[in-house]
Amino acid sequence: MSVHADLVLKARVRLLSHNERILEGEEGLWVYRILFAVSPRSYAYRLAYVLRAAAEGPRVAHLPGARQALLDEARAASARIPADAPAYQRGMWDHTVPGLREIERRLGQATR
Repeated sequence: MSVHADLVLKARVRLLSHNERILEGEEGLWVYRILFAVSPRSYAYRLAYVLRAAAEGPRVAHLPGARQALLDEARAASARIPADAPAYQRGMWDHTVPGLREIERRLGQATR
């Protein structure tokens, strides 16, 4: 996938001007999606993390199709996490799946 150089530059500048460890929210989604296309090894974990957070968020609470699409994209990104990455990156889904099951359980009770 070819990404326009201006978009890559804009994403890198936004990331450099951010003071936290990971840029989150919608802004994090577009930044990491663009940078993942250029350097999957470097941005796989961050993209998967932001996608997972979006799937757990209130914006898709009542949109199971959107949640599933975000999780599928997060799983695809996490498959690109390098084998030599820190354990917390490789084991991301170990603590994600139980949390998502709890969210689904709560949503199921709320709709009854």
